[in-house]
Amino acid sequence: MKKIGCSLGFVLLLLAAASALAEIIMLAQGAPGTISLGWIWFQIHGNSLVGFQALIEKSISPAVWQPIQYLLTLPAWLVLGIPGVIFGLSCRSLRRSR
Repeated sequence: MKKIGCSLGFVLLLLAAASALAEIIMLAQGAPGTISLGWIWFQIHGNSLVGFQALIEKSISPAVWQPIQYLLTLPAWLVLGIPGVIFGLSCRSLRRSR
């Protein structure tokens, strides 16, 4: 189970670094704004994002969509990097020094 957490943390940090690098490149070219997680999802498959919104609003509650929508508007490097750091730190072995 620990290996899965470490691997997931590594993948999340790798994706966060890639999105941060893409954002830096876009800013260097003069493009305004940030790359959000929702923008990436929409570029990959926009219909699934709309379907996910409908699923949340109909199955759970329309009020639940607001926090999810806020999360999707945050920069991708932040949304992916925080869980990646948490998973990465949880994988460290806590050996006592002798």
